[in-house]
Amino acid sequence: MDTVLSSEGTPTDIQVLKGKLRELVRYASSSRLKIHTDSSEIEVKDLDVNCKPGRILANNMVFILMSGDALRVTFKVHFNIRNAKCLAFRIFGGASPEAISGKQAIDYFKEYGNLVAGSVVTLVEKIDVELGISLPLCTRGFYEVFSDYSEKQHPIITYCDFWKLEVGEHEIYCSALIEILDKKQLGKLVDYEIAEEADGNDGEMDFL
Repeated sequence: MDTVLSSEGTPTDIQVLKGKLRELVRYASSSRLKIHTDSSEIEVKDLDVNCKPGRILANNMVFILMSGDALRVTFKVHFNIRNAKCLAFRIFGGASPEAISGKQAIDYFKEYGNLVAGSVVTLVEKIDVELGISLPLCTRGFYEVFSDYSEKQHPIITYCDFWKLEVGEHEIYCSALIEILDKKQLGKLVDYEIAEEADGNDGEMDFL
């Protein structure tokens, strides 16, 4: 039987819900990167406990918004151009990372952000939650210092998550600002289990 939160929700249910949303976004980020780097060796790691929200994580970042009546998620991928070129050159058919332009490297991660968002949207559709997606935008990593990751409990539950994805010797950083707008609509997520490749993406990548 599905667990449905009351309009207020108990503290335990809310903590489980927050954990499930973290798990879902992290799953989307790692599963998309696994496919689009053609590597099964993706490691998901928490950042150091001393890492403070708002810290500059890399020189560049791509961000994308998923939003609906029940939920709003701002996903960011933080990367350096050198790592982006190393991950992207096989996709673009280049002979080496040096053959990839800075624009191609940025496009690679803009499309990655788009794919992560699409995966999240597909996963929450399974619990009858609809989300729209913005266009992915790229900016300098410096602007992370202006981000507001303050946790709130009322009227909107707001919290954040930070993690690192390692692909061999290369690493990228991810962050998510998660805003729960309607706990009741998200109640089914408490018992939801994410199956491997549950979003059914065929792994093809289309660049913007």
